[in-house]
Amino acid sequence: MATQTEVLTQLMQTAPAYCSGDELAQLFGISRTAIWKTIQSLQGAGYTIESRHGRGYRYVPNNQLSATVIQAALPSKIAPQLVVLPTVDSTNAYLKRLVSQTPLSQPTVVISDTQTAGYGRSGRAFYSPEATGIYLSIGLPMHPQQSFDPGLLTTGTAVAVAKTLTELFEVQVELKWVNDVLVNHHKVVGILSEAVADLEAGQLSTVIVGIGINLMTTDFPKALATKAGAVTAKMDVTRNEVISTLLTEFFTSYQTYTTGDFMADYRRLSMVINQQVELKSGTKTVTGIVKDIDSTGALVVQLPSGQIQRLNSGEITKVNLLTGAYHG
Repeated sequence: MATQTEVLTQLMQTAPAYCSGDELAQLFGISRTAIWKTIQSLQGAGYTIESRHGRGYRYVPNNQLSATVIQAALPSKIAPQLVVLPTVDSTNAYLKRLVSQTPLSQPTVVISDTQTAGYGRSGRAFYSPEATGIYLSIGLPMHPQQSFDPGLLTTGTAVAVAKTLTELFEVQVELKWVNDVLVNHHKVVGILSEAVADLEAGQLSTVIVGIGINLMTTDFPKALATKAGAVTAKMDVTRNEVISTLLTEFFTSYQTYTTGDFMADYRRLSMVINQQVELKSGTKTVTGIVKDIDSTGALVVQLPSGQIQRLNSGEITKVNLLTGAYHG
Protein backbone atom coordinates (compact mmCIF):
# COMPACT_ATOMS: atom_id res chain seq x y z
CA MET A 1 0.00 0.00 0.00
CA ALA A 2 1.38 3.41 -0.98
CA THR A 3 2.04 5.74 1.90
CA GLN A 4 0.88 9.33 2.11
CA THR A 5 4.50 10.40 1.74
CA GLU A 6 4.94 8.44 -1.49
CA VAL A 7 1.77 9.86 -3.04
CA LEU A 8 2.63 13.38 -1.90
CA THR A 9 6.15 13.10 -3.30
CA GLN A 10 4.80 11.95 -6.67
CA LEU A 11 2.32 14.84 -6.80
CA MET A 12 5.09 17.31 -5.93
CA GLN A 13 7.26 15.94 -8.72
CA THR A 14 4.37 16.25 -11.18
CA ALA A 15 3.28 19.75 -10.07
CA PRO A 16 2.10 22.12 -11.34
CA ALA A 17 0.60 19.57 -13.75
CA TYR A 18 -2.19 17.22 -12.73
CA CYS A 19 -1.67 13.50 -12.17
CA SER A 20 -4.64 11.25 -12.86
CA GLY A 21 -6.02 8.78 -10.35
CA ASP A 22 -5.39 6.00 -12.88
CA GLU A 23 -1.71 6.95 -13.21
CA LEU A 24 -1.27 7.01 -9.43
CA ALA A 25 -3.13 3.72 -9.01
CA GLN A 26 -0.97 2.00 -11.63
CA LEU A 27 2.24 3.51 -10.24
CA PHE A 28 1.60 2.25 -6.74
CA GLY A 29 -0.31 -0.90 -7.63
CA ILE A 30 -3.45 0.00 -5.69
CA SER A 31 -7.05 0.91 -6.50
CA ARG A 32 -8.28 4.37 -7.43
CA THR A 33 -10.42 4.25 -4.29
CA ALA A 34 -7.26 3.78 -2.20
CA ILE A 35 -5.67 6.73 -3.99
CA TRP A 36 -8.78 8.84 -3.28
CA LYS A 37 -8.62 7.93 0.42
CA THR A 38 -4.92 8.84 0.54
CA ILE A 39 -5.65 12.20 -1.09
CA GLN A 40 -8.39 12.82 1.48
CA SER A 41 -5.91 12.04 4.28
CA LEU A 42 -3.35 14.45 2.83
CA GLN A 43 -5.94 17.20 2.57
CA GLY A 44 -7.01 16.51 6.14
CA ALA A 45 -3.38 16.87 7.23
CA GLY A 46 -3.29 20.39 5.80
CA TYR A 47 -1.86 19.87 2.30
CA THR A 48 -3.52 21.62 -0.62
CA ILE A 49 -4.35 18.96 -3.22
CA GLU A 50 -6.62 20.21 -5.99
CA SER A 51 -8.95 17.73 -7.68
CA ARG A 52 -10.40 18.21 -11.15
CA HIS A 53 -12.67 15.79 -13.00
CA GLY A 54 -10.95 14.26 -16.02
CA ARG A 55 -7.51 15.58 -15.01
CA GLY A 56 -6.84 14.13 -11.57
CA TYR A 57 -4.96 15.67 -8.67
CA ARG A 58 -2.50 18.54 -8.36
CA TYR A 59 -0.27 19.58 -5.45
CA VAL A 60 -0.28 23.30 -4.63
CA PRO A 61 2.34 24.63 -2.16
CA ASN A 62 0.96 26.29 0.96
CA ASN A 63 2.17 27.53 4.35
CA GLN A 64 1.80 24.12 6.03
CA LEU A 65 5.18 23.02 7.43
CA SER A 66 6.16 19.64 6.03
CA ALA A 67 9.28 17.51 6.40
CA THR A 68 8.45 15.77 3.11
CA VAL A 69 8.18 19.05 1.18
CA ILE A 70 11.35 20.48 2.77
CA GLN A 71 13.42 17.36 2.13
CA ALA A 72 12.27 17.13 -1.47
CA ALA A 73 13.69 20.60 -2.13
CA LEU A 74 17.10 19.86 -0.61
CA PRO A 75 20.06 18.72 -2.72
CA SER A 76 20.57 14.95 -2.50
CA LYS A 77 23.83 15.38 -0.60
CA ILE A 78 22.00 17.23 2.20
CA ALA A 79 19.83 14.76 4.11
CA PRO A 80 19.39 15.67 7.77
CA GLN A 81 16.74 14.04 9.90
CA LEU A 82 13.76 16.41 9.91
CA VAL A 83 11.33 16.70 12.81
CA VAL A 84 8.33 18.99 12.28
CA LEU A 85 6.12 19.83 15.26
CA PRO A 86 2.91 21.87 15.57
CA THR A 87 4.11 23.37 18.85
CA VAL A 88 6.98 23.00 21.32
CA ASP A 89 8.38 24.87 24.28
CA SER A 90 11.64 25.53 22.42
CA THR A 91 13.26 23.78 19.47
CA ASN A 92 16.66 24.11 21.18
CA ALA A 93 15.26 22.61 24.38
CA TYR A 94 13.61 19.79 22.40
CA LEU A 95 16.94 18.89 20.80
CA LYS A 96 18.70 18.98 24.18
CA ARG A 97 16.18 16.48 25.53
CA LEU A 98 16.57 14.33 22.43
CA VAL A 99 20.36 14.29 22.74
CA SER A 100 20.18 13.42 26.45
CA GLN A 101 18.27 10.25 25.53
CA THR A 102 20.09 9.16 22.37
CA PRO A 103 23.25 10.67 20.85
CA LEU A 104 22.71 12.04 17.36
CA SER A 105 24.00 9.83 14.56
CA GLN A 106 23.31 12.45 11.88
CA PRO A 107 22.48 16.15 11.70
CA THR A 108 18.94 16.66 12.98
CA VAL A 109 16.68 19.66 12.35
CA VAL A 110 13.71 20.38 14.61
CA ILE A 111 11.10 22.80 13.22
CA SER A 112 7.98 24.04 14.96
CA ASP A 113 5.03 26.15 13.89
CA THR A 114 5.15 27.96 17.23
CA GLN A 115 7.15 27.99 20.46
CA THR A 116 5.65 28.52 23.88
CA ALA A 117 8.99 29.23 25.58
CA GLY A 118 11.42 30.20 22.84
CA TYR A 119 14.56 31.87 24.12
CA GLY A 120 17.64 33.71 22.91
CA ARG A 121 20.83 35.04 24.42
CA SER A 122 20.94 35.36 28.20
CA GLY A 123 17.65 33.45 28.40
CA ARG A 124 15.64 36.29 26.91
CA ALA A 125 12.26 35.21 25.51
CA PHE A 126 11.92 34.91 21.72
CA TYR A 127 8.41 35.77 20.59
CA SER A 128 7.20 32.85 18.45
CA PRO A 129 3.59 33.16 17.24
CA GLU A 130 2.17 30.52 14.92
CA ALA A 131 2.12 30.71 11.12
CA THR A 132 4.10 33.98 10.77
CA GLY A 133 7.65 32.86 11.52
CA ILE A 134 10.23 30.10 11.27
CA TYR A 135 11.57 28.50 14.42
CA LEU A 136 14.13 25.76 13.96
CA SER A 137 17.17 24.22 15.59
CA ILE A 138 19.96 22.32 13.91
CA GLY A 139 21.64 19.57 15.94
CA LEU A 140 25.18 18.80 14.81
CA PRO A 141 26.87 15.67 16.20
CA MET A 142 30.49 16.33 17.18
CA HIS A 143 32.95 13.49 16.65
CA PRO A 144 36.17 12.98 18.63
CA GLN A 145 38.98 15.23 17.36
CA GLN A 146 36.54 17.18 15.20
CA SER A 147 37.51 20.84 15.08
CA PHE A 148 34.92 23.29 16.35
CA ASP A 149 34.97 27.09 16.28
CA PRO A 150 31.92 28.67 17.96
CA GLY A 151 32.67 32.16 16.66
CA LEU A 152 32.93 31.10 13.05
CA LEU A 153 29.89 28.81 13.29
CA THR A 154 27.74 31.67 14.55
CA THR A 155 29.00 34.19 11.99
CA GLY A 156 28.69 31.59 9.22
CA THR A 157 25.11 30.91 10.24
CA ALA A 158 24.32 34.63 10.11
CA VAL A 159 25.68 34.80 6.55
CA ALA A 160 23.63 31.74 5.53
CA VAL A 161 20.48 33.40 6.89
CA ALA A 162 21.32 36.70 5.20
CA LYS A 163 21.88 34.96 1.84
CA THR A 164 18.55 33.17 2.19
CA LEU A 165 16.60 36.35 2.90
CA THR A 166 18.36 38.24 0.12
CA GLU A 167 17.67 35.47 -2.38
CA LEU A 168 13.98 35.03 -1.56
CA PHE A 169 12.88 38.54 -0.60
CA GLU A 170 13.62 42.01 -1.95
CA VAL A 171 15.22 43.23 1.25
CA GLN A 172 18.51 44.76 2.31
CA VAL A 173 19.99 42.74 5.15
CA GLU A 174 22.41 43.97 7.81
CA LEU A 175 24.29 42.00 10.47
CA LYS A 176 24.86 43.25 13.99
CA TRP A 177 27.75 41.39 15.57
CA VAL A 178 27.59 38.68 16.38
CA ASN A 179 24.28 37.01 15.61
CA ASP A 180 21.51 39.53 14.94
CA VAL A 181 20.08 39.91 11.44
CA LEU A 182 18.30 43.18 10.65
CA VAL A 183 16.02 44.47 7.91
CA ASN A 184 15.04 48.15 7.88
CA HIS A 185 17.06 48.63 11.09
CA HIS A 186 14.84 46.16 12.95
CA LYS A 187 15.89 42.75 14.22
CA VAL A 188 14.19 40.04 12.20
CA VAL A 189 16.32 37.03 13.10
CA GLY A 190 17.87 35.68 16.26
CA ILE A 191 20.59 33.00 16.31
CA LEU A 192 21.62 31.07 19.39
CA SER A 193 24.32 28.39 19.45
CA GLU A 194 24.55 26.02 22.40
CA ALA A 195 26.87 23.10 23.15
CA VAL A 196 26.02 19.78 24.79
CA ALA A 197 28.84 17.85 26.49
CA ASP A 198 29.21 14.12 27.02
CA LEU A 199 30.18 14.12 30.68
CA GLU A 200 31.37 10.52 30.69
CA ALA A 201 33.65 11.03 27.70
CA GLY A 202 34.57 14.52 28.85
CA GLN A 203 34.09 16.05 25.41
CA LEU A 204 31.68 17.99 23.25
CA SER A 205 28.98 15.71 21.85
CA THR A 206 26.53 18.03 20.08
CA VAL A 207 26.26 21.62 18.93
CA ILE A 208 22.78 23.09 18.57
CA VAL A 209 22.17 26.13 16.36
CA GLY A 210 18.79 27.75 16.95
CA ILE A 211 17.38 30.15 14.36
CA GLY A 212 14.23 32.23 14.78
CA ILE A 213 12.96 34.30 11.85
CA ASN A 214 10.15 36.86 12.01
CA LEU A 215 8.89 36.44 8.46
CA MET A 216 5.59 38.30 8.72
CA THR A 217 5.30 38.79 12.47
CA THR A 218 4.01 42.27 13.29
CA ASP A 219 2.05 42.15 16.54
CA PHE A 220 5.05 42.17 18.87
CA PRO A 221 4.85 42.60 22.65
CA LYS A 222 5.31 46.21 23.71
CA ALA A 223 8.86 45.62 24.96
CA LEU A 224 9.93 44.44 21.48
CA ALA A 225 7.85 46.69 19.26
CA THR A 226 10.55 49.33 18.68
CA LYS A 227 13.40 46.93 17.93
CA ALA A 228 11.86 43.82 16.34
CA GLY A 229 10.38 43.70 12.87
CA ALA A 230 9.26 41.44 10.03
CA VAL A 231 11.21 40.41 6.96
CA THR A 232 8.30 41.13 4.65
CA ALA A 233 4.66 42.21 4.62
CA LYS A 234 3.79 39.82 1.79
CA MET A 235 4.90 36.22 1.31
CA ASP A 236 5.45 35.12 -2.30
CA VAL A 237 7.18 31.92 -1.18
CA THR A 238 6.18 29.33 1.40
CA ARG A 239 7.85 28.73 4.74
CA ASN A 240 8.95 25.33 3.44
CA GLU A 241 10.82 27.06 0.61
CA VAL A 242 12.50 29.42 3.07
CA ILE A 243 13.56 26.52 5.28
CA SER A 244 14.89 24.38 2.43
CA THR A 245 16.87 27.34 1.05
CA LEU A 246 18.25 28.14 4.50
CA LEU A 247 19.25 24.53 5.20
CA THR A 248 20.96 24.31 1.81
CA GLU A 249 22.94 27.49 2.54
CA PHE A 250 23.77 26.36 6.09
CA PHE A 251 24.94 22.83 5.34
CA THR A 252 26.89 23.94 2.26
CA SER A 253 28.74 26.51 4.36
CA TYR A 254 29.14 24.11 7.30
CA GLN A 255 31.36 21.81 5.23
CA THR A 256 34.15 24.43 5.23
CA TYR A 257 33.08 26.91 7.92
CA THR A 258 36.30 26.56 9.95
CA THR A 259 38.19 28.22 7.07
CA GLY A 260 36.15 31.40 7.53
CA ASP A 261 35.71 31.65 3.75
CA PHE A 262 32.46 33.58 4.27
CA MET A 263 33.99 36.40 6.34
CA ALA A 264 34.19 38.78 3.36
CA ASP A 265 30.40 38.47 3.06
CA TYR A 266 29.99 38.97 6.80
CA ARG A 267 32.06 42.17 6.75
CA ARG A 268 30.17 43.46 3.71
CA LEU A 269 26.85 43.00 5.52
CA SER A 270 28.05 44.29 8.89
CA MET A 271 26.32 47.37 10.26
CA VAL A 272 28.93 48.01 12.96
CA ILE A 273 32.23 48.39 11.10
CA ASN A 274 33.40 52.03 11.41
CA GLN A 275 30.65 52.74 13.95
CA GLN A 276 30.90 53.59 17.62
CA VAL A 277 29.49 50.85 19.81
CA GLU A 278 28.89 49.98 23.42
CA LEU A 279 29.46 46.32 24.16
CA LYS A 280 29.03 44.13 27.21
CA SER A 281 31.59 41.36 27.54
CA GLY A 282 31.19 39.42 30.77
CA THR A 283 31.08 41.99 33.57
CA LYS A 284 32.82 44.65 31.51
CA THR A 285 31.37 47.37 29.31
CA VAL A 286 33.53 48.36 26.37
CA THR A 287 33.04 51.51 24.28
CA GLY A 288 34.89 52.21 21.07
CA ILE A 289 34.88 52.29 17.29
CA VAL A 290 34.71 48.99 15.43
CA LYS A 291 37.63 48.91 13.02
CA ASP A 292 37.15 45.42 11.65
CA ILE A 293 35.87 41.89 12.22
CA ASP A 294 38.86 39.58 11.94
CA SER A 295 39.17 36.18 10.27
CA THR A 296 38.03 34.38 13.42
CA GLY A 297 34.87 36.48 13.76
CA ALA A 298 36.29 38.56 16.61
CA LEU A 299 35.35 42.23 16.90
CA VAL A 300 38.32 44.59 16.50
CA VAL A 301 37.58 47.71 18.55
CA GLN A 302 39.58 50.90 18.92
CA LEU A 303 39.15 52.18 22.47
CA PRO A 304 39.01 55.91 23.32
CA SER A 305 42.67 55.62 24.38
CA GLY A 306 43.59 54.50 20.88
CA GLN A 307 44.35 50.96 22.00
CA ILE A 308 43.07 48.12 19.82
CA GLN A 309 41.15 45.33 21.55
CA ARG A 310 39.84 42.08 20.06
CA LEU A 311 36.64 40.66 21.52
CA ASN A 312 35.60 37.07 20.83
CA SER A 313 32.38 37.18 22.85
CA GLY A 314 29.91 39.68 24.15
CA GLU A 315 26.87 41.60 23.02
CA ILE A 316 26.62 45.00 21.37
CA THR A 317 24.01 46.90 23.35
CA LYS A 318 24.23 50.20 21.50
CA VAL A 319 25.29 51.28 18.02
CA ASN A 320 25.60 54.98 17.23
CA LEU A 321 25.10 54.93 13.50
CA LEU A 322 26.24 57.84 11.42
CA THR A 323 23.20 57.11 9.28
CA GLY A 324 20.03 55.18 9.96
CA ALA A 325 17.79 54.84 12.94
CA TYR A 326 19.10 51.86 14.86
CA HIS A 327 20.36 52.68 18.36
CA GLY A 328 20.06 49.44 20.32
